[in-house]
Amino acid sequence: MSITLTERLIGFARSFWGEVEPEESSGEKAAEDLLAQVDEARLEWLAAQSYFENVIDPALVDHAILSLQAAEKKYVYLLNLAKQSGLKREAYSSTALHKME
Repeated sequence: MSITLTERLIGFARSFWGEVEPEESSGEKAAEDLLAQVDEARLEWLAAQSYFENVIDPALVDHAILSLQAAEKKYVYLLNLAKQSGLKREAYSSTALHKME
């Protein structure tokens, strides 16, 4: 669900040339984008947890710890941003997790 480079370039060109979307749809799109970022950050956090739990090489333990901490901070930041914006998402369950993966 992340925005591709082509979509970003098209959006930049439209805003540069003054072809801006109406306020309502841009607000809705921003909300959808934020929720997509939250979902992506959650998957990154889960991947970092898995990496940390499965790392074997002692030289990579520090890397796994820092990756997990960074992913967690990003996820919490985006969750707080979504909460401040009044956005809500269906709670994640084990069945929802399997659907996403």
